[in-house]
Amino acid sequence: MSENKNKILVALDGSQRGFKTIQYLSSFKPFLKKQIVLHNIITRVPECYYDLEKDPLSRKANFLIETWEQRYRVEMETFMEKSKTMLISAGFQPEAISVIIAQRKKGIARDIMDEARKGYDALLIRRRGGATMLLPLVMGSVSTKLVEKTICLPVMLAGIQKVNHSLLIAVDGSEGAKRAVEFVAQIIEHSHCRVVLCSVLRDFDVSDNTTMQKKSIDHMTTAFEEIEIAIHDAGQIIENAGIPKKNIVSKIIQGAKSRAWSIIEAARQEDCDTIVFGRRGKSNVSDFDIGRVPWKVIHGANEITVWMVP
Repeated sequence: MSENKNKILVALDGSQRGFKTIQYLSSFKPFLKKQIVLHNIITRVPECYYDLEKDPLSRKANFLIETWEQRYRVEMETFMEKSKTMLISAGFQPEAISVIIAQRKKGIARDIMDEARKGYDALLIRRRGGATMLLPLVMGSVSTKLVEKTICLPVMLAGIQKVNHSLLIAVDGSEGAKRAVEFVAQIIEHSHCRVVLCSVLRDFDVSDNTTMQKKSIDHMTTAFEEIEIAIHDAGQIIENAGIPKKNIVSKIIQGAKSRAWSIIEAARQEDCDTIVFGRRGKSNVSDFDIGRVPWKVIHGANEITVWMVP
């Protein structure tokens, strides 16, 4: 479907973290051009409790369940109204903001994915931030599922770093990276955003064997040349979207031990608030829904916003 093109689906849970998602949305100025759909899934009381209504001695319990659901909806409607007010104060047009509060059907993550398939530009969700070794705690279990399984549109994981309109795009010459560049160009067109086009070349283990040394050097030379072309093409796409040339930076990192950590460090050095990836890199391993490097970046750069582009 295409009725929701030029719209961003924003998944909210009514918590204080949800307001931080609205703050991120309000801070990133290119979003002002988009229509926003604020979306919530009402988590109903488990169905087993409804069996209580068959027991005449449990009518009070059933009444309390219904009251809880009604109160939750009222609280969520209040949350959404406050969120709309925050967005309007940030410059969004009232008619560009709509609200969906839906009853849970299949499960929170699956219900959000079903809505996301209706042709949105992107899905915006929240990550928790803070240092932790477990990915579900970095993002939350629902967010983890959405990143793993939402392959129909870009997923934006809002971080806690202050927005300064500086984005780092990971470029590796793959089709996924090119789509990531094109998505960023579409979102930030005709703005004053700063874009860092970053590519990381791994360290090659060169043995003492002269023949192996020559092959490794030839391979590095070829890889470098390919990356130079990919970054040039990416820069052209961003420039054609109306971004001033002086706001486009190229950065090639050679001899890296880890692509993920090199990208995180580059983003911090360049003071980027957002890292953008193609969902899969050049390896394009079909057994994985998402590449290893993006997962590591999501885990390691827990304060930075990450956009994943399919």
